[in-house]
Amino acid sequence: MALTANSAKIDYSLVSVPEEGGIKFERITEDADAVSSVFPAKKSIFKFGGSKGNKVDWWVNPQIAITPDGKRLAYINNKNGTTNVMVKDARRGGSSVQRTFRTNVRDFTLSPDGSTICFTEWRSGHYGIYLVDAVQGNVVRQVSNGTDNDFAGQITKDNNHIYFHRGEGYGAYSLWSWDRKNNLFSNYSRGMTPVLDPRNPDVVYCARFTDKKESEIWRLNLNTGVEELILGLPERSFTTPQLSPNGQWLLVTGTSRSEKHKDLNTDIFVVRTDGTQLTQLTFHPGNDLSAIWAPDGKSIYFVSERGTAKKGLYNVWQMDFNL
Repeated sequence: MALTANSAKIDYSLVSVPEEGGIKFERITEDADAVSSVFPAKKSIFKFGGSKGNKVDWWVNPQIAITPDGKRLAYINNKNGTTNVMVKDARRGGSSVQRTFRTNVRDFTLSPDGSTICFTEWRSGHYGIYLVDAVQGNVVRQVSNGTDNDFAGQITKDNNHIYFHRGEGYGAYSLWSWDRKNNLFSNYSRGMTPVLDPRNPDVVYCARFTDKKESEIWRLNLNTGVEELILGLPERSFTTPQLSPNGQWLLVTGTSRSEKHKDLNTDIFVVRTDGTQLTQLTFHPGNDLSAIWAPDGKSIYFVSERGTAKKGLYNVWQMDFNL
């Protein structure tokens, strides 16, 4: 949940603001879908913001996903004191189908072929990673053991490995993988929310803390050990990288300050994978975050407070991308 010093009243009902002129926004979910994207700050282990002025906190782990054919959208629903993954039509909206039957699902991704949901749940005092079929049944397989705090699992294209990050205290996150065939866990380097490059299985994009507790975007080659800073700015934070289908862009959530309201919030940005052409895509004073690419790379899905009656009410939106 955003923590801001409200210097001016924000009209969350606005679908767009003048800085977003020419961009088409379409709401995919409805308020009744009870989209959950930002957990209360007192329960969140991820806190970001500049050292000066007010701060904004957000949950950086992946919150939405879309099937490879672009037809079905998945999101986390918060209702009756539980959070679970729901799936609905990405174009027509309508009713949703529940695909996890747990109590505290906190993040999830879809496997590249769309067959498996890899999700994180808070259970018995720890965050752990689990697997469940994305289409039918509710048999769950546990990946993490009972004592580690693991998040943001990503299944490889060949379905043989899962990459994730493990938390060892605030700001101390490291990248791990699990070999599904040999049940072998491997540790690599610092980082969180890993994103795989399907063209190069050795390349991972991730977010990393600085010593000032700000977050940057890095590219790691797990074979050669080369680590490259892609995006980092003083007193700014960028998280949750998502690689475009053509491999040319990274979609990120970043801190922004509204010119009118002067409060920090989160917005959606893109940057080329060589670190150039950083472009802010959204400017709404409410929070926009957890963005993903449509399979064709021509549009973006994200979670936002825009177009709602009040602060803290979120929906999934779609916007065009034509850079």
